[in-house]
Amino acid sequence: MKNWIKIGLGWGIWMFLAMAFIWPLIDGEDITLKLVIIKFIFWMICGLVFGYLIAKFRKYKHIISPKTITHEKNN
Repeated sequence: MKNWIKIGLGWGIWMFLAMAFIWPLIDGEDITLKLVIIKFIFWMICGLVFGYLIAKFRKYKHIISPKTITHEKNN
């Protein structure tokens, strides 16, 4: 399994737990099976998008670095 998938699913699981269980308990909302399933699917997709974007950012981090920006300003 690719690293960005692991990162994305990990982030998605934590967000799912927080938004499907912890936040409704804090807010006093009902937790239903339908909402849990919808939120699970939503946060897994969001997690994969997050992991993919993080992987792309890391890949191009050397292009968009503060050293490059500072160097361009001095020239």
